[in-house]
Amino acid sequence: MCKKTTAPLHQLRNSLNEIFKRALFPLCLLGMNGCLSQVFLEVPQEHQQAFLFGVEQSQAGRHELSTRAAWRYLSNTDEDDPRYDRALRLLARGAEEIGLSYASSAWYLQIASGQRDVALIPEAIEGIQRVVERGIFDEDALINRYIAVEEFSTMGVQIDSFIHYYQGLHDLRQGEERWAMRRFKQIHSNSPYIDKARYVMAVRDVALNKLSAAEKRFKALADKLMPKKNEAEDRGIIDLLWRDSMISLARLAMQKDDSSSALKYFELVRERVPDDPSLLLEIAWAHYQQGSPRRALGFLLALDAPIYQHLIAPERFILEAMTYRSLCHFGPARQAAVRLGQRYKSALNDLYSGVLPEKSEALRQAASQRGELLSISRFIESLRRERKMIRARSNLFGSEFTEALTKLYAQGEASAMARRERALRLEIMRLTDELLSAEEGVRLITHELGVALLRGRKPPQGRGPIPPIGKIAEPEQVVYRFNGEFWTDELDELIIAAEDRCIDQ
Repeated sequence: MCKKTTAPLHQLRNSLNEIFKRALFPLCLLGMNGCLSQVFLEVPQEHQQAFLFGVEQSQAGRHELSTRAAWRYLSNTDEDDPRYDRALRLLARGAEEIGLSYASSAWYLQIASGQRDVALIPEAIEGIQRVVERGIFDEDALINRYIAVEEFSTMGVQIDSFIHYYQGLHDLRQGEERWAMRRFKQIHSNSPYIDKARYVMAVRDVALNKLSAAEKRFKALADKLMPKKNEAEDRGIIDLLWRDSMISLARLAMQKDDSSSALKYFELVRERVPDDPSLLLEIAWAHYQQGSPRRALGFLLALDAPIYQHLIAPERFILEAMTYRSLCHFGPARQAAVRLGQRYKSALNDLYSGVLPEKSEALRQAASQRGELLSISRFIESLRRERKMIRARSNLFGSEFTEALTKLYAQGEASAMARRERALRLEIMRLTDELLSAEEGVRLITHELGVALLRGRKPPQGRGPIPPIGKIAEPEQVVYRFNGEFWTDELDELIIAAEDRCIDQ
């Protein structure tokens, strides 16, 4: 016999609401319009209830609602509220989970720099560290104006090492070497930041022309971080340090005219970084210096692939002209030299017509793809990508919170654009010098080619013997007739079968 229920109607309604809440919330995340208009998903108006609601939604993994509730709480209180930083933590955690990296870093920074709740500072610094280690972040706000210059108490091995590294790096950039050494010595030996500090010190030795000391540092670091055989997974910071150390060793070897050692270092890196056009160019230089012009031409040909068109390196055309000249191919050598003017025609025309370099659109576009500009541009792109995420979640965030987020990101982008403009001016100056220097090199090569034609096909001075094509070919040969396509996985094997037309007389 069934017992008749006597539960009040409002209890039954609450139970049904809870069931609907669990069932419908995933549909809201999939874009169902109007979900948040339901009573059981509304953020409470009373700000203390809004905070508790935010905590509940965070624990349930509903981070859009959690951040919206935390924002409502903060909008109705001030910094004297004992829960103020805890609400900021809800915001920062939720934003990080959603993928709003910039917003989360801004709120972690607000917690840490405010120093209102000391217990939350280590967690906030750890949040900043995670954002920084992802590689795309606001360096000016997080590092230059906070981590690098603030005084911190001990917060644990990993956080302390992160802080000591960036403070030491900042001191070194300011010329405070003694303070930098003191900071670096405080980094824990088990932290990856100790290796980053060692790399920085090796670079410093290069800057001071202490090349032997630098080579020892780079070699020790490269040996320590060498990936194991057949290890393919990305190792993050460790991989970057190993790669940079190996490239530095290769460059030092090139400076000593030891192209064979340089090529060994370059080839090891090439296996782990297959799509770096600047590395192809450096390998081409090494083959040229080694007396292997056909191999050098193979790597230079690779740079014509569409995937590498973003590389801005005027010297590439000078090297190609010199390489063809070493084989006494005067026509192709001149064509290669002339390509510099074709590639940078607009920029050179602006310079010679009196346009200020920073006003030249061609120079601005080319310079924006180099150096520091790349990291700033990636940061701006990430801001715009996250703004799209905010717009896509506007129904969940609500109009007020969406407006606040949009304003936060607009301010971040404006600040980043200003930094980009300052960096762009410096990079334009460097590129202008490179272009003018390269064009002068073109004139010299063109003149030398004319003189060489008059003298006959004598090899250039200092050129060593070049082996016949048959001696460098493998038993099985594959001939590719290019029609605009490039097989990037075969670039290491490319050899341009150009005969040596030089005649000793």
